[in-house]
Amino acid sequence: MKNILEKFALGKISPPFDGYRKDPQSRHTFNTYLDIEDKLMAMLDGEAKIIFEKYVKVQAEAMSMNETDKFIYGYRLGVLMTMEVFNDKEEADFGGILIE
Repeated sequence: MKNILEKFALGKISPPFDGYRKDPQSRHTFNTYLDIEDKLMAMLDGEAKIIFEKYVKVQAEAMSMNETDKFIYGYRLGVLMTMEVFNDKEEADFGGILIE
């Protein structure tokens, strides 16, 4: 089941996503992020710039893996909650954690 959830979390088997938040605060935060990155890149040269670019790439990969794991955990927890509602159980076991 994890493969299906991973594909779903990574958007390989999901409905189309129409974009990120478009509210002013989100736009401001994203633009600030881009401005800071541009300023930092302008300050770096040579090997420092290459190392920073690798850092940004690896950080994005690590965050993606973490978000995928959190999505799968949350999805499983949601399914467990749904099962509990339909089964009317008073306690359930989720990944070794007893929920009472």
